[in-house]
Amino acid sequence: MSNFDKKTLEDLERLCRIKCTEEENVAILTDLKKIIDYIEELAEVDTENVPSCRSVLGSMHQNVTREDVVGKTLSTSDFLSNAPDQIGGMIRIPPVLKSE
Repeated sequence: MSNFDKKTLEDLERLCRIKCTEEENVAILTDLKKIIDYIEELAEVDTENVPSCRSVLGSMHQNVTREDVVGKTLSTSDFLSNAPDQIGGMIRIPPVLKSE
């Protein structure tokens, strides 16, 4: 893909359904050529005996959990005092599904 040219960029514009100015096309073309050149350079690196890596953090990646602690909670009346509407000790919301 080192032959990335203006025609290829025009095809990408059409596929992505975007329209770029001529200045943007020049900048995009330059950046994409640099990216493709870098990818081709990486392809030259011998990775035959290198194990795959799923996380760059390795052993630093841990689940940190804590015990649940019950704290002070609001009373039902305090909780419902901020509700715009209530019914039977519960918050009333507008119907989501309409019956026909």
